[in-house]
Amino acid sequence: MILSKRWLSIWTMIPTLVYKDSNDINDGEQKSVWQFLDKSLKQHKAPVLERIVVQLGQQCPVDEDVGKWIANAIDRKVRILSFELNWSAKPIKVPTRLYTCDTLVRLNLTNKILVDVASPACLPSLTWLSLNSVVYEDEDSLVGLLSSCPILKILVVRRHIEDNVTNFKVKVSSLESLTYDNLNAYGRADIKGSLVIDSPALKKISIWDSMRESCSIENTPLLSKACILVMCYSGDKFMLSSLISLDIFMTVPTVKFCTTTNFSQLVECRIQPYDCDWLEPLMALLQNSPKLKLLLIDQSLSMIKDWPLSWNRPCSVPTCMLSHLEIFEWKEYGGGGEEKELVRYILGNSKYLKIVSISVNSTCNLEDKEKMIDELKSMPMMSQSSDLMFKTRILQDNYDVQIFDFISIVI
Repeated sequence: MILSKRWLSIWTMIPTLVYKDSNDINDGEQKSVWQFLDKSLKQHKAPVLERIVVQLGQQCPVDEDVGKWIANAIDRKVRILSFELNWSAKPIKVPTRLYTCDTLVRLNLTNKILVDVASPACLPSLTWLSLNSVVYEDEDSLVGLLSSCPILKILVVRRHIEDNVTNFKVKVSSLESLTYDNLNAYGRADIKGSLVIDSPALKKISIWDSMRESCSIENTPLLSKACILVMCYSGDKFMLSSLISLDIFMTVPTVKFCTTTNFSQLVECRIQPYDCDWLEPLMALLQNSPKLKLLLIDQSLSMIKDWPLSWNRPCSVPTCMLSHLEIFEWKEYGGGGEEKELVRYILGNSKYLKIVSISVNSTCNLEDKEKMIDELKSMPMMSQSSDLMFKTRILQDNYDVQIFDFISIVI
C-alpha cells in the first residue's frame, strides 16, 4: 500500500487473513491486533474467506467481544479457521453458529475457549479438528461436537489442567488419524480419568498419557501406525495386532501388552526405554513380530540411564532375525554388559542384516567410546554383508563435535 496506490484495495480480495499479536512496544504500550481487526474485516471484500488465523494475547481487553470475529468469518463462508485466545480472563464461549458452519474444512481452537455444544450441531465438511488446551462445558459437549463431524479424518487433542472431562471418548466412524496428548511439561498427566478409542477407520494413532486409570483402543482393524506412551494397562483392550509401524515407550504397562500381542504385520519398530527392565520384553516383542525389518532402540529420552537390566539368551531365535530383519539402529548405546550381549545376539543371529547404525552414549569419555567401538567391531556377524556405522561425540574447545567412523564389513 505504501509502494503503490494500486495495492490499496488489492489486499481486500486476498482469501487468507492472519492476525497475530506481537510484543512490540510503541510509546510504552503494547500493540494488539484487536485494535484494527474489526476495521480490516469490514473492509475485506473477498466473497469466500479461504483461511483466517487469529491469535490474541493478554493485551486484548477482557471485555472485548472476540466472538464477533468468528461470526464474521462464518458469514464469509470460511473454510479454515484457527482461533487462539491467550488472555488472563476465563474461557469464553464461541458463537453457537460455529458448530453448524457447513463450509468449515479445518478448525483449530486453542486455549481460553469453552466448548459448549448444547443444541444439535452439524459440521458436514469438517475433515480436520484440533482441540488444544480448551475447556469443555461437560462430557456431552465433547460427544456432541465429535458426533457432528460425519467425515472427520484427523483429530488432534491436547488436554489442559482446567479440562473437566473425566471420561474422554473418541467414537468417530470416519476418523483416520488421532493425536492425544495428556502430558504436561513435567511428563505427568494433568487430567485424571479414562480414554476410550472406538473408531473403526483409524489408521494412525499417537497417545501420550501418564494417567493410570484406564486406556483402551478397540475396534480398529485398519490401524497400521502407532506411537504409544501410557502408564496404565488395560489387558486385551489394546487392539494393535494390525500394526505395520510401532513407536513405543517401554514402561511397565506397555511391557505387558508388548509381550502378549501378536504383531503379525509389524515391519518397523522403534523402542524407547523409559523406566523399566526392557531387554527381555524386547526379545518377546521380536518373537511376536515375524515380519520385522527395522529395529531402532532409542535411549536418548530414557528417564533413568542406569536402570538395572537383565539378559537371558532366548531358547529360540526370533523368526524375524532369520528371515526379515535388515536394519538395526541403536541411539545412545551405553555399552553395559547386558546391552553388549543384546547387540552380540542380534548381530550373530540376523541372517539378512544389511545396515547397523550405533550411536555411542554422548556422556561417555573419549577413551570409553573408543573401547566400545572396538568391542562392536570385533563382534561376529551372521549376515553376509553389512555396513556398520558408529557415531561418537567429543568436546573440543567448548564445541560439540560429532565424529563419524564408517566401517564396511563383507564376510
